[in-house]
Amino acid sequence: MGSPGSAKTMFLTEIMRHYKTSYFVVGSNTTKAGLISQLFERRPKFLLIDELEKMSVTDQTSLLHLMETGVISETKINKTRQMELTSWVFASANSYHKIIEPLLSRFFIVEIPEYTFEEFKEIAVAKLRKENVDKILAVTVAEKVWNELGSSDVRDVVKVARLASSIEEIHFVLRMLNKQQRFDGTNMN
Repeated sequence: MGSPGSAKTMFLTEIMRHYKTSYFVVGSNTTKAGLISQLFERRPKFLLIDELEKMSVTDQTSLLHLMETGVISETKINKTRQMELTSWVFASANSYHKIIEPLLSRFFIVEIPEYTFEEFKEIAVAKLRKENVDKILAVTVAEKVWNELGSSDVRDVVKVARLASSIEEIHFVLRMLNKQQRFDGTNMN
């Protein structure tokens, strides 16, 4: 659990990168039939769910059954199938309020606190380095996003870095984003 931009998705994608027997889904795009069919087909050792709180109650109930019994089953008009499946489930969420209580009780919950500046900078630079951004440029973008935009969202760092290929361009991009914020009345966070 954590606020938007706290690297919850990045945590899940790192698990996916290290374990080829994992399967990644987004809670808001999941349907019961789709999830169950994929579990039957893929038999993932690790099931990774981003935005669990956006998964429908029906889909959460299907997931609960897997986590409680290790069994997945599906019944259609003239067809029934069932399978035992040992799958570790990792999920991310901005909040736990829309997650059904029985399912929530199956998870070990880690709440991600707000970043300190040093933590933010370290994560932001690591993310940008994976995108082949020069280290000096990556550090500068992270510092400017934190200080000038007042944002602790790593996605804002990526957005600025993708738009600016030099330190001089960072200033231009930040000015445009600040103007957009004032025009929209929005905050980057």
